[in-house]
Amino acid sequence: MNAGFFKRAFSSLIDIMIVFAIVTATFYIAGRPILRNQISNFDTIFNAYNEVIDAYNSDYDAITEEYNIQIDLADGDAELEATAGTLYQARVQIINDQNLIDIEPYNRSLTRYFMNNIYFYSIGFLILIAIYTVAFNGKTLGRRVMNIALDGPVNPVSVFFHDVILKYFFVILVFMVSVYIGLFLLALSLIIDIVLISFTKSKTTLRDVLLRMTVTNKSYWK
Repeated sequence: MNAGFFKRAFSSLIDIMIVFAIVTATFYIAGRPILRNQISNFDTIFNAYNEVIDAYNSDYDAITEEYNIQIDLADGDAELEATAGTLYQARVQIINDQNLIDIEPYNRSLTRYFMNNIYFYSIGFLILIAIYTVAFNGKTLGRRVMNIALDGPVNPVSVFFHDVILKYFFVILVFMVSVYIGLFLLALSLIIDIVLISFTKSKTTLRDVLLRMTVTNKSYWK
């Protein structure tokens, strides 16, 4: 019997968490120091940037607190509330404009650093998920916990295409270009999987059909 969506989803979630934890540990041990060393005077730049952000947050909190006080004092008076709202929006716009000016000197260096962080996680995830799934020939810890297994022409090549290329590769590739579009593509792929697995008799996704594979219920612990 083919496995349902929730079993497949939770098995994938377990595998993602394992791989993500390894990538994160690698990042903090080796990746972050290397990436920071690529930026001249990184500590000075990063500390100055944080000081600017802290000052902005402090100003924003003060303006918001004053606005809330004015709303309380208005006591339901629509005209006073509108005046307070107009003043609040004007003051927020002023500090937003000033913040853009203040962080501009740090944008280029830190944008490069943060983008490299995204690339590190994205590429690291793809490499590790490929090693992880192929090494276990698709019998990952997530699938073992959820008692499901790949069925069909299961071999390192088919597992690689099923569990990496058609499942994660294109989403992460787009994510590296645009985080928002990547998240949209991820949500869209999940919706398609939900529909195909939950509302078709065969309970197969597009990648299952393309590779002539299924995901079946299987007990590993007998």
